[in-house]
Amino acid sequence: MIGLSWPLWIDGPDFPRVPFLRGTPELPVWVSWVVLAGIAGSLSLATLGMAWRWMIGMAGSLLAFSILQDQNRLQPWAYQFLVIGLMMACLSRSRSLRLARWYVIGLYAYSGLSKLDASFCRGLGPTFLSAALGRFGIDPGSWSSSNRALACLMMPACEIGLACLLIFRSTRLIGLVGAVAQHFTLIWILGPWNLGHSTIVLVWNLALIIEDVLIFGQSKIPDDGKGDSWLGGPARWIFQVVMILPIFERFGYCDAWPAHALYASHAERSDIFLAEEDLDHDPLSIHRHLAPPGLTPWRRLDLTAWSREVRGTPLYPSNRVGLAIALFLEARSRGSQPVRIVEWGRAGFWNGSRDRQERVGLASIRRGQDRFWLNAFPVSSRHQ
Repeated sequence: MIGLSWPLWIDGPDFPRVPFLRGTPELPVWVSWVVLAGIAGSLSLATLGMAWRWMIGMAGSLLAFSILQDQNRLQPWAYQFLVIGLMMACLSRSRSLRLARWYVIGLYAYSGLSKLDASFCRGLGPTFLSAALGRFGIDPGSWSSSNRALACLMMPACEIGLACLLIFRSTRLIGLVGAVAQHFTLIWILGPWNLGHSTIVLVWNLALIIEDVLIFGQSKIPDDGKGDSWLGGPARWIFQVVMILPIFERFGYCDAWPAHALYASHAERSDIFLAEEDLDHDPLSIHRHLAPPGLTPWRRLDLTAWSREVRGTPLYPSNRVGLAIALFLEARSRGSQPVRIVEWGRAGFWNGSRDRQERVGLASIRRGQDRFWLNAFPVSSRHQ
């Protein structure tokens, strides 16, 4: 997955890098190449079994350093490796395997809970439902609204049910079979023959199938006779925080991806609009993802499609990142029209309503950035 998304890990001029901490210096491009080579090398050595605990620890450390340099690198699969890799490097084999089970159970449970709301029934839910059934000649659009909503809610309900089945030894095999079936269904829905999402998403679903079989298919957890390292205590505390933090996502104290809100329609988002007269100064990759000209001088930029083309992955779902990109584009603007951004807050649980905040120009964008705890500025001294 890192190989498929290699442009994400290399600093480039055409897409803004948004560190987690404001004031992070702009490093030479060669540093990102060295870090990427270190991640690939240590993962390869760990796979070959050569000092695998140290190599996994090194890969995780380099990956964490790279992610701190850019929030967009905190992809769900990278976050999963950071957490489980930390457990494998610091804890005994038996304890790390138990915690890996709990991580996957939490992933399914929180992912399901994040989609049990009105926004999923009106947004991605019907899209997934049509993609899953359309190839069989079934049109959910012809169903009544209540039946369609019920069918949409069955998807997250199944995720939660799988999490419950995987907890208990007596039902674990049923849960494992269901989890494998779920990931094959997602591959069917998200593949190029259907919704056409990124290849990395398909590879991650295949990887999760293998991981589920490995960690849930064993009736007895093996023990290598080694205890936890001296970092075992802090690692267990970090794991507990990771498992509890998603509870606070709905209240705005955790981002969507670390909370396992995967394909959740309620996550906050940003829309960026560029003025027609400024487009000559932007790279061609931006032009390809602009909405057709309309009655106004503004054209909406498809941030997700732009990110997928330039960096190989979808954009991190946070208005912090949206504001940083708006500031990056504003700094490149040479026309009289400033960049315009519309921030949409998290959708309400029952009615799907969102708070809307529109900002136009440099001063307004900067006022919006100052309200965040984490950094909302792109990594260049001229933006600070």
